[in-house]
Formats: sequence, structure tokens, C-alpha cells
Amino acid sequence: MIDLVEICIKVLARLSKMDFEKKCRYSSEQLIFPQKVQAKGTKIIDRLSEQELRLLFIEEFKKSNKDLFYSIETPTVGKYSFGNDYEDIKTNPEGQSASLDMCAFQRDSNTYKRLLNIEFKHKNIPLKNIGKDILKLIHESQNGAYIHLLNNTDSGTFRNKNETGVFDKLYKSFKDFGENWQNESKFIQLVIMSLEEEEKIFIHRIIRKSDLDNLKEIFFIDSNCGNITEVKGNGWKTEKLN
Repeated sequence: MIDLVEICIKVLARLSKMDFEKKCRYSSEQLIFPQKVQAKGTKIIDRLSEQELRLLFIEEFKKSNKDLFYSIETPTVGKYSFGNDYEDIKTNPEGQSASLDMCAFQRDSNTYKRLLNIEFKHKNIPLKNIGKDILKLIHESQNGAYIHLLNNTDSGTFRNKNETGVFDKLYKSFKDFGENWQNESKFIQLVIMSLEEEEKIFIHRIIRKSDLDNLKEIFFIDSNCGNITEVKGNGWKTEKLN
């Protein structure tokens, strides 16, 4: 069993220590966040992405799972069509293989067995980007993990009445694609990390097929919950960094 929570604790701790190219301060991490030029060269910003998240996750995975193997940008077994819009996302026997950010394997005699499919995301991205990942994790037969890094988790980013937050988009994706769930016994582990200055935390929860009937409660759709710090109960657990 891969201890995703323990890996994510270490990853978030390392992310919080990383320096920025633009700031050039001392850091115990060799990996730094690069800078990005915008507005026709008149503005320089910090570039944070899912790439740093994935790289550190792989490093920690290798330390704690020396008996396992992994691949990146792994072709899916199932076939999909994604089109141009969210409404175009679907499984399609006549479609093409998609790719998974990372896949963990166990070697069994002369066979590599897929154990866990993992997708990484950063910031409050469009619904289609989240929907594609959730459909893949639902439709592939192995256990899945969806790990999302947020710079901040206020109501605009996390969950709101306009349904534009990450929680809102996860709710809609599981609701719309749940009928494609493969393998009754598998699970999908959700991890949402916050890199906020004051409190670096992440929340996590396992979703099973039986949970698809309780999605509104799981994602606090009918509540006033708007910030990651307000997520209490409904199967969610919170981890805080010292």
C-alpha cells in the first residue's frame, strides 16, 4: 500500500521551502520556482506549476517505495475522446489512449502490474482540465490519486456559489462521469494542498463508487464552506505542517 498522505506531507514541506528565481533567497532545496515574463516583457512573475509538484512527489515516492516501479506520461488502457469543450469529454472505444501523469507498478514474476494512476494539477484550472483527469481515474480499472496544488484557497479559488472553485469542478466531474466507474473495489484518493503563507495544509479523502450518491455532501455544495480550512467532516481529513 502506497502511503500517499505521508508522501504528500513531505512534498508540501519541500514545496514551502523552495526559493524563487526572482527573489534569490537561501533555500535548502536545489529545485527553485522559475520566473516568467508577461505583458510583452513588462512584467515578471513567479511561475509555479504542477511540474514541481510531480518532480518532488516522484523523489519522495522513490525513497519510500523502493520495491515498486513507476512510469510518467503513461498511456491509458481505455480509449477516450476529449474534443474542444467539457461537453465533448467521453470514453470512446473508437477514440485514442490518453496519458496519466504517473503510474505506479508492482513487479509480479515477469509482469509489471499497474497499482495506482496519479494525476497532478496546479491552481484553479478550467473545468475541462479537471474533468479529463477525473474521467481517466474513474474509467481505468486501477486505484487512482488526484493531487491538486493551490497557491491560495479562498472562496474564489476553492468553492463558491458561482461554481467556479476547484471543489465545484471536482463535484461536477464526479457527478457527470461517475457512470463510467470501472472496478467496484477500487478507490480514488483526493488530495488538495494549500501553499498559503499563514497556514500550509492539505486535505485528503478517499472516494469509492458507493460515494457517488453523496457527492453534494462530500464537496459541501449546499453549505457555506468556501475555504479549505472550513472543510470539516464528510470523510475529509486535514494535515497541517508545523
